[in-house]
Amino acid sequence: MLKLAGEFEVGQEKIERLSYNPQVKNTGDLEAATKTITATSEASGTGNADYSASLTLPKPDDARLVVKRIAARLAVTIDSFDTATHLYCRVYVDAQDADHRLFDMDWDSTGAKLYGDDTNASDFPTIFNLLKDGTEHTFYFFFWVNQANNAVISLVQLWEGVGTCGTSGAGIIVLNLNFSGLTAFLAKTRKIGSGTPTIMLSPTSYYYYYIASGDGAATQDGAVIIKEDDLRMYGTVATDLNYLEALYLNLRSEQ
Repeated sequence: MLKLAGEFEVGQEKIERLSYNPQVKNTGDLEAATKTITATSEASGTGNADYSASLTLPKPDDARLVVKRIAARLAVTIDSFDTATHLYCRVYVDAQDADHRLFDMDWDSTGAKLYGDDTNASDFPTIFNLLKDGTEHTFYFFFWVNQANNAVISLVQLWEGVGTCGTSGAGIIVLNLNFSGLTAFLAKTRKIGSGTPTIMLSPTSYYYYYIASGDGAATQDGAVIIKEDDLRMYGTVATDLNYLEALYLNLRSEQ
């Protein structure tokens, strides 16, 4: 700090650029053609999974960008049932146990099946702590039917991203900006699905009084003074994955 005549103090201006580009991670369609499911119970052991895929979701380089929520979207197409009437599906992350189980589905009709789940410190905490660490993790997919005849599937796909499948108009915290100062920001929001994503920058304790917001799968920008505020997101369709594709920040503070 520089002290001038009298009681005035002038701080030295500090400008920083922070960025985070998590985008979305996608297994692609794991079924190249069709698969007939004949098992009548869940197989034991990750080596016996019907499908598996490894994804890596990057973590922020700067610790002041704190990931608060990671969402996943599952898509399965059921082409037909024989005399079976239910197709079951479980998806695990890294290990086959209850703490690592991300999806636990029971379908009783044919067609395209979509489902989304959010993970955070309270919901699926074991999985959340894995997915946010910036390293590779493997998703294991298990299928079985309720009786000794089959179901045929033709698509199995999963996406993950920093975001939410939630539809609350109050917004759901996906990232905390753990710093204070004048900030110019640019946020790229996207969705996997058919609805409209919204992103909001809001004070932590007063989330309805947002500082800036934007709708649609597009780029939002602005300049605001923040104090450890939150990026919140929500969508309009519960099976959509609304995610942060990229965030760029110019931060002005005083040393």
